[in-house]
Amino acid sequence: MAKRVLTTIVTLPTLFCIIFFLPHNSYLALSILAMAAASWGAKELKDLYQKSENVKVHLPSYVIGLLPFAQWLEIAYYPNLPLVDLAVVLMALGLFSNELFYGVGDAFAKSLSRIAGQSLLLLYPGLLITFIQRISTLAYPTQSFLLFFLLVFGNDIFAFIFGMSFGRANKGFVKVSPNKSIAGFVGGTATTILLSVLFCLFVPGIKEQVSLIQAIILGLATSTAANIGDLIESAFKRSAHMKDSGNLIPGRGGLLDSIDSMLASAPVFWILLSLF
Repeated sequence: MAKRVLTTIVTLPTLFCIIFFLPHNSYLALSILAMAAASWGAKELKDLYQKSENVKVHLPSYVIGLLPFAQWLEIAYYPNLPLVDLAVVLMALGLFSNELFYGVGDAFAKSLSRIAGQSLLLLYPGLLITFIQRISTLAYPTQSFLLFFLLVFGNDIFAFIFGMSFGRANKGFVKVSPNKSIAGFVGGTATTILLSVLFCLFVPGIKEQVSLIQAIILGLATSTAANIGDLIESAFKRSAHMKDSGNLIPGRGGLLDSIDSMLASAPVFWILLSLF
């Protein structure tokens, strides 16, 4: 728990400093961080997939970092070109074509498994992480980034606190993650909604854009998506019979163990704020 708290204390100020002090060139610093996270996250997921499916995925993990790079190019220089969509399609076609050569080794017995694994890497974390970058295209990007990270980290922290305090008797209702409790889910969701309401009521820019009802919807939807992302990653780890996706981050495990909630909630958050 001490390591988990310490990691959070270090991570949050780091993200906030990047948002506040390094918004230059369409948040290039944040995009570089996204490229690194996508590449390392793909490495962890690749390891999980290969262990689960007993098949070698030939896609280099660093290639996935090209998707957040394409997203930065699209935002910074080519807003009228769908560079990310084009990158996903071309990379997918390239991966599928490579199977014509790699599949010869086993007479194409594992072709579907290899293609499925590579496609999963393109989507998760590749494509999903670009939605965090897309928050920079909203009307008030700095405030929107702060709100997003506040809701995601707030949901995680308070779900943990409520689960530890009140969840010992109501654990196990979600089979994929037996340590999750009803108290943790309810407490985390309620707190996330409260944080969303308070932020949208008092922070300039956002308060003029988001109504009270919309703030409640935003908090509920972001929390729900974040919880789903956490559970999906638990399913990945269970499939590979691993406790953590890696050991990069003290107290939390791998990088995917820390960004799984962000990956799933970023598209929901971005779409809702765009509509509001």
